[in-house]
Amino acid sequence: MKKAIGCSAQIVLLLVLVVLLAVPLACIATVTAPMHSPRLAEGFVCPPGTRLVTEWYQASWNEPGSKTLSASCVDSQGKELSTLPQDEKMLWKGTTVFFPYAFIPLLVIGAMIFAGLNLAGVALGRLWRSLSKPKGVTS
Repeated sequence: MKKAIGCSAQIVLLLVLVVLLAVPLACIATVTAPMHSPRLAEGFVCPPGTRLVTEWYQASWNEPGSKTLSASCVDSQGKELSTLPQDEKMLWKGTTVFFPYAFIPLLVIGAMIFAGLNLAGVALGRLWRSLSKPKGVTS
């Protein structure tokens, strides 16, 4: 009978899978941050001393009823700054901001799934051993 993978291998597998899922989720959260959490995005989208201002507008390419989000940084004098110079840094900074929000829940859920699978495997192994014992043999 083959042996199952060990506990340390399961932990490493769990961590690798969670990181592989959390990084793209954090990137997606970063790109959409001005839409769903502008206050949090302000820290990595705009330069220091400015604030993020978002506005929904009807563009000529929008279908009826749909709108486009415009995001810009505004300084204390009301001067509007483009967010484009920050885009290169934004993805990395934003991903590090949103990574824990994706990593921790995925880790907890994955750990519960692995624990459940291990418990089910132990229970099935005991059941299999008890059913496969010859009659009259005790251990």
